[in-house]
Amino acid sequence: MGSLSRYKLYLAAVLMAALAAPAAALRPSSMAEYAAHLQNLRSLVEKCEAMAAACDPAQVGDDDQVKLDGLGAGANANQFDAVYDWLRDALKAARDPKATGRDANLAAAAVRLDNALREAGTRPGEGRFADARKKADAILSHPEFVTANDQSIWEKIIARFFLWLDSLFSHVASFGRRSPWIGPLIEWALISLALAGVTLWVMRTLQRQRLAVQAEASRKIEPWDEASRNWRNLAEERAARQEWREAIHCLYWASIVMLEGRRFWSSNRSRTPREYVALLEPGSRRWSLLREQTRGFERIWYGLNPGDASDYRSALEVHEQLRSE
Repeated sequence: MGSLSRYKLYLAAVLMAALAAPAAALRPSSMAEYAAHLQNLRSLVEKCEAMAAACDPAQVGDDDQVKLDGLGAGANANQFDAVYDWLRDALKAARDPKATGRDANLAAAAVRLDNALREAGTRPGEGRFADARKKADAILSHPEFVTANDQSIWEKIIARFFLWLDSLFSHVASFGRRSPWIGPLIEWALISLALAGVTLWVMRTLQRQRLAVQAEASRKIEPWDEASRNWRNLAEERAARQEWREAIHCLYWASIVMLEGRRFWSSNRSRTPREYVALLEPGSRRWSLLREQTRGFERIWYGLNPGDASDYRSALEVHEQLRSE
């Protein structure tokens, strides 16, 4: 009877402790603190991908109660809760390096954190996203994810065209054996077509050059040209004060405004730097120059590197080459 009473008292104490236990802690955070927490969680996922021992759910920390800046107390919703139970579960499951779907789950967690960073107004690192994309592609290339697809109607049409072309050349070859003169005739016809094509190309090139010279002579300063020059003048002022990061930033926008004024794309300030590069013709000189300037700009501006005079001179040289194109 005494032991039964002690058991009841112990059970009541456990229930009271469970009721008194606090719920999952919600840490009041600003948007900047929330973004910094997401960056730390992104780094934690990277460490977990590299080493199973680093997959510690306790490192996730408290959940965030994010207050939205600029909204008054009378707003319908001026805050939101960011709960990371899904990440804790993923890290706990990833402790076993041989667990099924470990890499896929961590890659999905990385993409989810990157999306949250974008929604918070912070651009995730391009290199980290590329690594996550590469790992996800490697996982999806496994046999269990590969599915067989039927040929489309266009693929069938192309296949039939090549079969017809093969039969045509077979007939020409058999005809050539019976008529030896057909070979030299085809050769001279092809040579004549090639020479005609080269002549036409030279004439069109010279005509475009004449038109370009005439247009340049009569061209007035356009608003976009003035805006581009203003960006460059601002870059020179920042460089004179040895504010290299700001100077490189101004040179980058001088190039973007200049190319936008030349109608290589429509105005849209929501594009990322690499999206601007993708709008140019791949492999062209403008594409190569803008890609070079974009890489230097991202390394200094988004990579938070200090930059120096040599970085500014390189950016200025690329900008001048883009302007002369």
